[in-house]
This record gives sequence, C-alpha cells and structure tokens, in this order.
Amino acid sequence: MTFRKTLLVAILISFAFGNISSQDKKFSFFGSYNYGIGNLTASVSSALGYPEKDEVNKLRSGTINQFEAGVYCHAFGLGIIHNAYAANGTTAYENADVNGDAYFENGILSDRLNLSFTGLELLYKIPVFSSKMDVTWKIGLGIQAYSIDKDYNLMGTYPSHNYYTLTGSMVTTLAGVEINYQLLKILSIGLETSILPGNYTKLKDATSPSYTYTDNVTRLSTGVKIKITI
Repeated sequence: MTFRKTLLVAILISFAFGNISSQDKKFSFFGSYNYGIGNLTASVSSALGYPEKDEVNKLRSGTINQFEAGVYCHAFGLGIIHNAYAANGTTAYENADVNGDAYFENGILSDRLNLSFTGLELLYKIPVFSSKMDVTWKIGLGIQAYSIDKDYNLMGTYPSHNYYTLTGSMVTTLAGVEINYQLLKILSIGLETSILPGNYTKLKDATSPSYTYTDNVTRLSTGVKIKITI
C-alpha cells in the first residue's frame, strides 16, 4: 500500500468514526507523526572486507518518519501505520580489489537505502501517574518494501561506473511502546520505540532477474511523537 493510499484510508476512517464519536463518546479518532532515529540491529557479515564493510556500516543508522491514523474504543485502538527508514552512505577507497579482477584500484562506493512499512496495528493504552499521561503498547502486521540504489565508481587500470537497484518486499510485523503526555485537550507529545523485523532472502536486480540477494535490515526505531485526538 502506497503512502497516498494510506492517507486516503485514514481520511475515510476519520469521516466514518468522526460521526460515530459525536454520538457515542467512547470512540475517539487519532492521528500522529513520529520523527526519530533508526538503527539496523543485524551484525555485518564477516565475509565483507574493505571497503564494502565500511560502506555497510554507514547504512546502519538512518532517519525514521512515521505516520499513524485510527480509532480508539476506550483503551483499545485500531489503526493504520506507515514507517519509513532512509540511510545514505558514500565511501572513497584506495588500493582495493572490489570487483575480484586481481587489480588494486581506487574508487567510490555509494548507497541509498529506503525501507517502507505500511500495515494495520492494534493498540492498548493505560493511564500512568495521572490522567494526562498514558503508555500505549502496539503490534502491527503489514508489508515492507525494500529498495537500495548502489553505485560503483571504479577508477584505475580498467575504469568503470556501474549503477543498479535491488528491490523486494515481505510481510512482517512491528512491536512497540510509546509514552504520551497531554498538553492540550486534543494535543499530546511523547516518545516511542519499536522493533521491525526485516530479513530479506529474495532481493532482485531488474537487469539480472535470475540472481537473488539477501539482507537483514531488522531495525530499532526511537523518536519523538506528536498526536492529535478528537
């Protein structure tokens, strides 16, 4: 599901449950935005050497943008969640054989990694300390799209410049917890942390569909959240 479709569904939910909430106050509609830092938790393969290992390490930390929309019935909630991770890396190297031709050359590696999870989530919130503060637990199920743009710029005896993109998708889960404090009647701020598995075994390059690649991009996300509830 694309982000545009996610927003459309969220708007439809708001109209449907907005009418219900005006008649029955046990329902409330919410929307939130979360910005933070993501960290890939899987260890880097010991088979990688210089400079590939340096490049992969630069992709292990990136930014998180997360959007949510849904409805609560008392303490239980049902929503739509979209969590996107982005990381870039560039490594200039010297005297390395990156293409296995037995020549040690110089060059530049560049990668742009994007992960996009969209799914449904179940939530359960409980008040803590005061009526203005709550802890919310969440679990989600959806589809995560994977895309990495790779650029190999080789300079030396046999210079070359290769560019390709690996893509894939998988069904995965999300589990997290957030703590919120109500600033105004409809506005609250909070902190959230979540884990999202992502062990891909069938990534493909469109120019070479017979080959498959693997990558474990399981990530931990931590960020600041703004939530509106009506």
